[in-house]
Amino acid sequence: MNVLVLGATGHIGNATVRELLRRGYKVTATGRRKRPRLNLAGLPVTYSPGDQYVPGQIEAWVSGHDIVVDAAAPYPLHLSKKDDLMTRAFERTRRLLRAVRREGARLAYVSSFTTLRRWQGSVEEWPAELIGKLHPYFATKRLIEAQVLSAAGRGLPAVIVNPTMCLGPWDLRERDLCVIPQLLGREILVSTLQMLNVVDVRDVAKGIVKMLESEIYGRPTLLSGRNISTQTLFSWICEIGGVEPPSVTLPSVPLSFAAYLTELLLGIEMPLSIAAMLVGSHEWRPPCKAFLNLKIVTRPLSETLRDSVQWYRAIEYC
Repeated sequence: MNVLVLGATGHIGNATVRELLRRGYKVTATGRRKRPRLNLAGLPVTYSPGDQYVPGQIEAWVSGHDIVVDAAAPYPLHLSKKDDLMTRAFERTRRLLRAVRREGARLAYVSSFTTLRRWQGSVEEWPAELIGKLHPYFATKRLIEAQVLSAAGRGLPAVIVNPTMCLGPWDLRERDLCVIPQLLGREILVSTLQMLNVVDVRDVAKGIVKMLESEIYGRPTLLSGRNISTQTLFSWICEIGGVEPPSVTLPSVPLSFAAYLTELLLGIEMPLSIAAMLVGSHEWRPPCKAFLNLKIVTRPLSETLRDSVQWYRAIEYC
């Protein structure tokens, strides 16, 4: 089958490209740059550069493909870009869904755990609920997922995955958006007591492909991994990297709101502000039903962290 991966140089997109190739699919990888980025080097893909916002580009990409993996859905990192990006995100998704339907293809859309109901019911939910209403990242994710769900309700075969915090190799985001290199560079000096759920990006990619093959359509599906506190995770990463972990530990909620207020009141774009707010949205998760049902044996977190550190060092991020 011919598979189009939008956002093939992104973290989840690239892992999905590799899983598709491993399982024998023919892959077209898209990206904004004229030449493939480092994490596509040596992979037997057809690379098709372009701008997804240019009229006709998404339609041209989708043509001739049986499956489309959307790992390039836009989202705002900063408060200042809210209105423009949400409008563009809505129109871009509308065009994508129309093109997939016209081609008679199937869709896999990479959403976020933040669109799902929180698993635990407690009075402590209010900080995460408030954070989810403040930053445009969350509203944009909900908007796009609602569009995909609506199309699925009208018959579009669409897989929707909602991964938690992804770690693992092949990440090429800007360095100031990557937690591990900043930890190992001693640029993050504070940890929190917040409970996180961390999943290997390679396991997420397996989940996406197996859900497509199993035709699990039309419902958001959580892909989760190991529960671990931020403090413990940071300490483990620093131990692997051979540096001292942060010596200060603070509650996550004040840090999340401090990041938000800094951008709102001072107009200072803080690269890790969205990361701080996402941390505040995490919670303990039960064992992942999707991985169990799909018979996916997930990697140990120790392997995920070692491979992550090795990758960031290989690309000279730390």
